[in-house]
Amino acid sequence: MLKKLGTRRSAVLLASVLLMGSSLASIPTANAATIVIGSEGVIPPLDPHRMTGTPGLRVIDAIFDPLIREDLSKASDTAAALIGALAQSWSVSPDGLTYTLKLREGVTFHDGTPFNAEAVQVNFSRVMDKESPVFDSRASGNMTFLTRWIEKTSVVDPNTIEIVLKEPFSGFPRLLTDRRASIVSPAALEKHKGDELGFHPVGTGPFKLEVFQQNQQLNLARNDAYWGKKPGVEELIFRPVTDPTAMAIGMQTGQIDIIPSASSQQVAQLRVDPNVEVQYPEPANQYYMRLNTRAELTKNPVFRQALNYAVNRESIAALLDGQVTPAYGPVPLGNELPQSDATKPYSYDPEKAKELISSAGIATPATVKILAPNSGPGFGQTPQVIALLQQDLRAVGIDLQVQFLEFATLLTTEGPGYKDDVQGSFNGWVTGADSAYWLERMFSGSQQPPRGVNRGWYENSEVDQLFASARAETDEAKRDELYAQAAALIAKDAPWVFLYQDRLPRIVRKRVTGVVPARSVFFDYPSLGVR
Repeated sequence: MLKKLGTRRSAVLLASVLLMGSSLASIPTANAATIVIGSEGVIPPLDPHRMTGTPGLRVIDAIFDPLIREDLSKASDTAAALIGALAQSWSVSPDGLTYTLKLREGVTFHDGTPFNAEAVQVNFSRVMDKESPVFDSRASGNMTFLTRWIEKTSVVDPNTIEIVLKEPFSGFPRLLTDRRASIVSPAALEKHKGDELGFHPVGTGPFKLEVFQQNQQLNLARNDAYWGKKPGVEELIFRPVTDPTAMAIGMQTGQIDIIPSASSQQVAQLRVDPNVEVQYPEPANQYYMRLNTRAELTKNPVFRQALNYAVNRESIAALLDGQVTPAYGPVPLGNELPQSDATKPYSYDPEKAKELISSAGIATPATVKILAPNSGPGFGQTPQVIALLQQDLRAVGIDLQVQFLEFATLLTTEGPGYKDDVQGSFNGWVTGADSAYWLERMFSGSQQPPRGVNRGWYENSEVDQLFASARAETDEAKRDELYAQAAALIAKDAPWVFLYQDRLPRIVRKRVTGVVPARSVFFDYPSLGVR
């Protein structure tokens, strides 16, 4: 565990921050009407349809509204329930192909443009219709996660939009909650083309742009005309501080109110501070060793099971100071699906691992080669995690050999799918992991490269049939049962070594109210207030 920084070192670090362009000292301690949110990265241009990365999407979430939202005003064991945002309600046709959304009336964008079905249609045209004057190719590419399902959209009346899918997909409403699917003012889309829109973001959200000092900070003012619950603060400030220790000092000195994505070092430094609270929202995500199901050794499902029994996940959790939760199967906590014994069958049992290796006809010692990131968000302690994995696997006769790569290089290398000379890679996934459909993205045979991210080439025709049936099932309970059956088969096939789930702690000053530890990397901005 890290000790609290000494006074002299803290002073030196804080002094260095004063010299940074994004200086913490450039703005005084937050006043009663303001909440300052620390951003672990520079705030990019605020175009939701082009946006990638959580730091930017957090800001998008305050300025814009999607058609449907998750209810982040309360905590839950599974993924947050869906509630209406710009769509008050929605329904699906019996064949599962047509979604009809009834839109909220009396809503205006920050620039005074009325919100209606035509505005929604313009937003879909921007990412789907190459003949539209507002079409943007970069935005279109970024939105294929949603638009790949859509055959067409049409205006039924001023307050009703209809979306026709190419095939039934029961998970479609949750896709509409993605912050990238936020609705932009059509007037802004017409006025600001290309890169310019990101510097003139106009939505319907609870806050609106006030000042955007790129690479420094961003100020948002409360939208007093907001259609929903009015936030209890007048201003939000997003302040980029890329040095984690400097961010923690900013919290200690009252210059930061919320660290939305805290590292284990920041938690260790700040949890003894009586003025702050550490929350563990535990949104759905998973870290794993994805295995190459075409390569020698790892093409054998019994050997893959053995690897899962060989790993002591509790040791990894202890190494990471309790900031992670062990994962024993493919369904992460916070997913729509509840966990069951069938979907998390593994435990630490090295003797069983040895038996399985022997029954698979594999002679030991045997060598497994994987790739791993040496940097990147969530991978700060990768070398230590890898060392534990090597220790555990060595105990059952497996030599784990690791090639460390820069994170971007790792993604480029594994993106086309693994070559036969590597047995997998250590990696993690957060985006979309709250959805049951996430299992299909990770494990469907149809999602192998170049069509998707099933980079280990896993395929099971029974699993794929269950996915297809679940996608078409409009009854939620029946759909979840089909996905659960698929998850149980995936767990048995063991295409990954399931390792752990980052608890993704956030740190909040106690003066701030309304930050609920719902299972999400986001929070409910209208609920924010100060004591």
